[in-house]
Amino acid sequence: MAPIVSEEYKRKKKKEILAGALACFAKKGFQAATIDDIVAYSGISKGAIYNYFKSKEEIYLELMNEQTEATNARLLERISNLSSAEEKLEYLFDLYREMSPFSQERKDKIVVHLEFTLHSSRDENLNRILNERGKKFFLKLITDILEEGQAAGEFRPDADPNYVAGMFWTIMDGAMLHSVLNEEYPYRTIIDYVKSLVLKDLQQD
Repeated sequence: MAPIVSEEYKRKKKKEILAGALACFAKKGFQAATIDDIVAYSGISKGAIYNYFKSKEEIYLELMNEQTEATNARLLERISNLSSAEEKLEYLFDLYREMSPFSQERKDKIVVHLEFTLHSSRDENLNRILNERGKKFFLKLITDILEEGQAAGEFRPDADPNYVAGMFWTIMDGAMLHSVLNEEYPYRTIIDYVKSLVLKDLQQD
């Protein structure tokens, strides 16, 4: 008879696997890292890993979901305390401006995420999952703020929230990519400039 494993044990083991995988992805990159690398780093057998995850893609998706849900919950709590949509949008620009894309830890995470995103473009199911995640957590965050601002008369009514949200994340992703490629890239200056353009464009005439 197989031993009974508690839910707490399962959660703990899963977290150990995810921690080992994150370290391996950061060190070797998503493409180069293997399940064997995760085994070597975590000390957990390959069989045990496959009890929880079918592939390294599934492991990375779990990592993303954990990080995104926790971050999104904290972010929504913070912006809910701001009194206007404009303040909320400014807060998001400033939040990303103050991130440190030049630190090695941050660079590693950006590179791994970009690797996985490109990898997913060749897999219809992964691509669908990432697109749904983007709509649920990222695009909705901005469109909700824009629609709130339009309803309150803060932003011009003919601005398309979906286009503004798309532009926001395009700029953030692009700025982080360039900061990884070039340490002299003026990351914060670019964010400030785009912030001023967006806020000016959204103003009522």
